[in-house]
Amino acid sequence: MATVRLYWRGKRAYIDWAEGGSRFRRSIGELDARAAETIRSQKEAELTHGVRIIARLPLVRDYLAWYLDWYRAEHPTTIKQAKSEVKRFIERFGHRAIDTIRPVEIEQYKRSRLLDDKAAKETVGKEIRRLKAAFKRGVEWKELDVNPLDAVKAPRGVRSVAVKFYDRASMRKLYRANPRRAALWLFMAHTGLRRGELIGLEKGSVVGGRLLVESTPDENDLGRTKSGKWREVPLNRYARWALRHLPDPLVAVHKDTVSDWFRADADKAGVGGHLHRLRHTFCAHMVMEGVPLRRVQILAGHADYATTEKYYAHLTPEGDDGAVRKLRF
Repeated sequence: MATVRLYWRGKRAYIDWAEGGSRFRRSIGELDARAAETIRSQKEAELTHGVRIIARLPLVRDYLAWYLDWYRAEHPTTIKQAKSEVKRFIERFGHRAIDTIRPVEIEQYKRSRLLDDKAAKETVGKEIRRLKAAFKRGVEWKELDVNPLDAVKAPRGVRSVAVKFYDRASMRKLYRANPRRAALWLFMAHTGLRRGELIGLEKGSVVGGRLLVESTPDENDLGRTKSGKWREVPLNRYARWALRHLPDPLVAVHKDTVSDWFRADADKAGVGGHLHRLRHTFCAHMVMEGVPLRRVQILAGHADYATTEKYYAHLTPEGDDGAVRKLRF
């Protein structure tokens, strides 16, 4: 018979067991002794009989506290934002077991945030997407049985602004702001790489003057494309020059660190913006040079043509002015 040990650290209860040759320790929350013993015995019965009896880490507040601890280690520069995005959900549902929360309750929570709290759709959308991702992570880790937000859609705001990109003068300022990282920013601007595609990318990915950007089976692996499809990007002379001046792999730090580097250099250069603006620069300048939108979609790796059209169609050489000049009434 499997043995599950119960122990305490302050008011928080933990269970400890061996399974598949590995040792596991899990928090089961701030419970009284009777409730903690019930969970311990249920877990022991689960291991003995091979039948799942309880959901692991059943309370919302306990699981999200654990998730935030993990997130702090993985994404230290954005932990403050993550905590803010789950705070109100914990206030509302923190005492509840995760598998007791119904989708209709989440919809009511959304309505309350939008109407009673008068929160912007963009804000509530970010909160819902954060929570969906957090609980999805728990299911993937096999720490949760259910994602209570699976059937819930995040609201999207109506904010619509023109895409921002750098002109040649701004790029030159960026290169001069920190010459040590100029090759990195130049390479990204001339290949359109997302930051997740950049991390761990090796020079061996360049074959015959073309950069192969591949998607791996595990979304946490390095080099994963957002669309889940591989693509090739021809390297122009600027990208080839940059590649010669970069290490192998090109970047070996966390992707948040690369974003921090860029923010510091962009601020120093006085051009503002964020790392993703280099990708917009790649796409926008191709469109302005007359490259067909369909070709831009392929080179950028947009899963949907509508994305390319939405952001860059107005930059075509003909543009709106050329289009309306064709009218004859």
